[in-house]
Amino acid sequence: MNTQLSVASNYLVSFNTVSLEPIWIEHKLCTRVIENHAEFIVKMKPINIIKKSLIFYGTSYKHATFFSKEAIGNLHKIPIILSHDFGHPLIMMPTLSPDSDSNIWIAFSAVEYYSQNSLGQCLVHFTNTRVIPVNVSYTTMCRQFVLCHFLMNHFQKTRQHIQKPFSQPPVTYLQSRITPKR
Repeated sequence: MNTQLSVASNYLVSFNTVSLEPIWIEHKLCTRVIENHAEFIVKMKPINIIKKSLIFYGTSYKHATFFSKEAIGNLHKIPIILSHDFGHPLIMMPTLSPDSDSNIWIAFSAVEYYSQNSLGQCLVHFTNTRVIPVNVSYTTMCRQFVLCHFLMNHFQKTRQHIQKPFSQPPVTYLQSRITPKR
């Protein structure tokens, strides 16, 4: 086991979460959690951390994926909203199929930019100055980032719609059908 990182048995994704990376320790799939100012190991699979966090925030993985599919279509590897705070959604994007043991979950809000190194490997640069290599192509990261933008836009439009008062009908102006006399 990596003695340089502390180990936890439990974790909930928050706005401080940067990424959830799978790591094998003693033949068990665990998660290397990177936060804004910390890094540690959690003795849970990344997908189980996601699912537990969703339950904590009052929803489920099934409902989160349903909302994403309604917003951006029935696509593979769609990002999901785990929670929101004051109108800011906590969006996590998978690099691979969410059920894959190699999938890395990345917080959309933590991504500064992504690049490709000379070996063709995609690197994600985070707002906390950390850089991690990911197990997908640069093109796939572009796609995931765009899907997150679509999900964010849908979330914001939905919130704006909810904030409008339903008791007041919108003002409409009808054109007169009276034709002028000649």
